[in-house]
Amino acid sequence: MQHAAYFYIRESLLIYRDMRNKQKLKSISVLIPLQEVSASISQLDFSLDGITTIVAEGKFWKRILYVNGEETISVSEEIGDAYPKDPIITICGSTHTVSKITEELQHYAGLRM
Repeated sequence: MQHAAYFYIRESLLIYRDMRNKQKLKSISVLIPLQEVSASISQLDFSLDGITTIVAEGKFWKRILYVNGEETISVSEEIGDAYPKDPIITICGSTHTVSKITEELQHYAGLRM
């Protein structure tokens, strides 16, 4: 029984290490309205998984989680009178997903200029 437990833990670590190598983590802050950020994420086949309110650094934040398979994107926006609104986007996904989201947001920002 001890060997089986050790194998299971070792197997889980190998799977985690393999997944970690395939995925990148990127966090960016943008001056783009939350609705536009959400639309860009939805275009890449990510679906809304949940919305919650959190408290961090003495501020209230709205956090939205999007999922597509093993990839996740969270969008956090400060709640309140803070201006300008600058959602923080955290992507845990493939290099392709990270670059695609970045391109979409840069395209939107370029259209506004």
